[in-house]
Amino acid sequence: MENLLINNFKCFKDIHIPLNKLTVFTGANGNGKSTAIQAMLYLRHTIERCAVWNDVYTYQKLNSLKVGLNDGYCLVLGNSSQVLRQDSGEAIILLGICDKDRRFSIKYQVNQDDEISLTPIEVENDWESSKLFAREFYYLNAERLGPRIKQDIKFYGFPATGFQGELTAQLLGDASFNYSFKVDEKRRFWEESSPRLLQQVNAWLDFLMPGVSVSASYSVDTLSAQILLSNSLTRSFPVIAPNIGFGISYVLPILVTGLIAKEGCFMIVENPEAHLHPSAQSKIGQFLSTVANAGVRVIIETHSDYVINGIQISSAKREIQPENVIINFFNQAEISNQPDLKTISINEKGELSSWPKGFFDQTQVAFSELLKIRKG
Repeated sequence: MENLLINNFKCFKDIHIPLNKLTVFTGANGNGKSTAIQAMLYLRHTIERCAVWNDVYTYQKLNSLKVGLNDGYCLVLGNSSQVLRQDSGEAIILLGICDKDRRFSIKYQVNQDDEISLTPIEVENDWESSKLFAREFYYLNAERLGPRIKQDIKFYGFPATGFQGELTAQLLGDASFNYSFKVDEKRRFWEESSPRLLQQVNAWLDFLMPGVSVSASYSVDTLSAQILLSNSLTRSFPVIAPNIGFGISYVLPILVTGLIAKEGCFMIVENPEAHLHPSAQSKIGQFLSTVANAGVRVIIETHSDYVINGIQISSAKREIQPENVIINFFNQAEISNQPDLKTISINEKGELSSWPKGFFDQTQVAFSELLKIRKG
């Protein structure tokens, strides 16, 4: 198992966060989930900015480049004083990843003039095979594009839906890509035999939202692509995306990314439950479990117990091996000077190893409060 290393970055003084084949970050607002995601994105951004490209990124030696705090991966971190932990004794941040035998980490100098960048000053790297160095790295921001009449066509270095899902229509509408790409057998929906991307997307979409399907068009003349949607109410006449709610537009990039992501590479998804009915939230947990079981390194940030329920169901059904799942619960610490981290595992019955205080217990809290009110 790997660990994400964070030292002196925002709310974290010194923490090792476990990463598995399927990793869930959850917890109350303002307790470190987003900071952990940002740390990994900034680490990847540093690699892309400062490493040498030769089939993979190689980062062994420093160069003179600084790394912007508000560039790439939708990062908006402010200035250097805002990312350095306030009680830090030195103006140094460390970010990295390690396992029991290998380590890759970067030390950054925090500039004293509140600059909007950090300066890498030391690299430790005995882990050249980490998928952090692969070309393919997939990230979907919590603020994805809602329904649009069309999306612009853009050049991409490798097939991906973009940080906000802005390339989803392009991928689905590009006939040459769709006919050449075949979805990995482990990720195919069990009732759809076709390996074609659009057919698999629609099979999974129907699983999440029965009766819903999509089609796409693509034009290099207008440099645009368009998603059309159908459900039981449109009577088989597809309509433009703004005429059907946000949920489909928000979940579609997750489905496409999960089906095209390269095995072994990282896929980070923030709030996969956004704009989804509870049933679909549970099923997107099952879908992401299937993707992780196929070898993609999936990291989810979620506030939804339904998503976790879906992962539990997948574990019990062996759609993913329970030992390949880990839930990191970030909570407000009573004693420590950084967020408290509880690591929860799942057994072969889909049961959680622990249920710490504050971990999706609001339903019980609300029922208890109602009971008190009813009793007067």
